Amino acid sequence: MPKISVIVPIYKVEQYLKKCVDSILKQTFKDIEVILVDDGSPDNCPRLCDEFAEQDNRIKVIHKQNGGVSAARNSGLDIATGEYIAFVDSDDYIESNMYSSMINIAEKYNSDIVMCDCIKDFSDHSEIYSHDIREGFYNFNQLKEEYYPHLLIMENVEYPATISNCLLLFKRELLNNDSYKIRYLDGVRFSEDLLFGAQIMLNAKSFFYMKGECFYHYVMNLTSATHVYQKDKWNDYIKLYENAERYFLKSGIANIRLQLDKMLLFFLYNAVGEAKCAGLQKEEKKMLIKSILNDSHTLEMFKRIRISKLPISWKLKIITYQYKLGLSFIEGLKWSRFR
Repeated sequence: MPKISVIVPIYKVEQYLKKCVDSILKQTFKDIEVILVDDGSPDNCPRLCDEFAEQDNRIKVIHKQNGGVSAARNSGLDIATGEYIAFVDSDDYIESNMYSSMINIAEKYNSDIVMCDCIKDFSDHSEIYSHDIREGFYNFNQLKEEYYPHLLIMENVEYPATISNCLLLFKRELLNNDSYKIRYLDGVRFSEDLLFGAQIMLNAKSFFYMKGECFYHYVMNLTSATHVYQKDKWNDYIKLYENAERYFLKSGIANIRLQLDKMLLFFLYNAVGEAKCAGLQKEEKKMLIKSILNDSHTLEMFKRIRISKLPISWKLKIITYQYKLGLSFIEGLKWSRFR
């Protein structure tokens, strides 16, 4: 059994794939299996995957019909045999000492989950990306006291640390318990990492954050699903929110209802903001934003949440009040009322 299973979902990344796979195979830590999941890619990626497998017996290849990144990662999880699991997106790459450094920490501290930082590579510059939580080891009590208050969302309505699934090395045993097998939500293409990361963190008894250790390179690929506008994005957000409600409301975490509301509010900011900037006709923008602001989940969230108490900028508070009142500004139009 390999120590680490590295799962790589692959779709239309022909120009990035060799650099990605080479960076995994050249790890100084050799006891790995690499699971390449060809998600029905229409380019040369399927052939490249098979060629990689011929060159290194640590590689397994899955060819499947296109189902999105969630289904692709699930296919990899279903055949993974490693004691630990890691993910690499196929348009990214990693430093050669990533897994040797992380497995040393995992074994030294007997940590269920280890997280590092990353570098965001833009076309003309790079930026270090870090999370606003303390570095070092967390035992179970420290997780409950320090991390659970922002398990799903940060206090200032930003993504939680474990949204970055590719920065995690975690024990495979966290994926299964007596009543539930943790997997990604099939069909969800946006923020699917949020729910998955929070679920495995809730199952963990220990955690180590290697703050400032930037082993992962996140390539800012503007053609990826994250950066391409989709009109039905709100539907994915609602699916995530509903599943998070079912899973976490029974967790007993003191502020979990507020976290769920803040998570939906964050999704609302994203969805409305992207709708405003999308290349749609003005009337189509209005109808899309109206459907989001009048969604029953949105209306119920605004009944519960106290906007004045949110630790966000005054400008964002004003925008949030306007959304609560059913108002939204669309470029070229005055404020429009949507209810």
